[in-house]
Amino acid sequence: MAGGVPASHRRRLRRLRPGWLPRYDTPVKLTGKVTLITNVSEYMGPACTEEFAKEGAVLALHDRTEARAQAAYEVTLAYGREAMVLGGDLTRPAEASRVVRAVVERFGRLDVLVNNSSHPPLGGPVEETSDETWRSMVARLLDEPFYCLRAALRVMKRQGRGKIINFTSAVAILGLPHYAAYSAARAGTNGLTRAVGREVARFGIQVNAIAQNFVENPTYFGPEIVSSPDKLARVLKHVPAGRLARSEESARLAVYLASDEADFFCGQVIPFAGGWA
Repeated sequence: MAGGVPASHRRRLRRLRPGWLPRYDTPVKLTGKVTLITNVSEYMGPACTEEFAKEGAVLALHDRTEARAQAAYEVTLAYGREAMVLGGDLTRPAEASRVVRAVVERFGRLDVLVNNSSHPPLGGPVEETSDETWRSMVARLLDEPFYCLRAALRVMKRQGRGKIINFTSAVAILGLPHYAAYSAARAGTNGLTRAVGREVARFGIQVNAIAQNFVENPTYFGPEIVSSPDKLARVLKHVPAGRLARSEESARLAVYLASDEADFFCGQVIPFAGGWA
């Protein structure tokens, strides 16, 4: 990261000119949909910011500080979309409620929540896992998406419609030895997705998860892996598809789940891991 701007955002900004608006052969899928994306500088945040902006969404861009969200804000403006920036620690219930309330106060509603939570998967034998590591994993990967989902549902139920997409991990489907805390926290969000998805489907709200692995992103599969032939080769031995997915491939799946074309997906945890899970 240079100057506080993640490299993934800098690459996107280099491709865009301020005021430039892309042309499309087909109507955009998310025109006017008010979308809150959490932790926009991390994990799938950069890719989702760009793909949702391409599709016409009105974006509320959250990060732990407003400064960390500024690069995503610039990307959104380059596509000519309306946006706002919010900071806050979403592992605190009151902060999650405040962020959702701020979005509704600004735009009048909340159509889509993208829970983009991440934490480096600290490894080691389970008996050596510290209390601090366990609590940190659960706070970022389970508490945070739950608090945001709960706050969003209070709004979406009144609206009679809404979409929630949780980015989780395919690791939780199989379980990864030496990463028990990470696997368990991600599995918790997968279970949350299934339960809540079934619970709120009758209110016109769809809750689904993308359980991914081997997708290029700044948190887990960043330039230090992608640009190193040796490291990349070691990773790809585990991927039946023989490659890493581009970040925009997963973000496009999120766009689809957020669109009106995906109203019959309810409580689904969708593996996106090149055949690994």
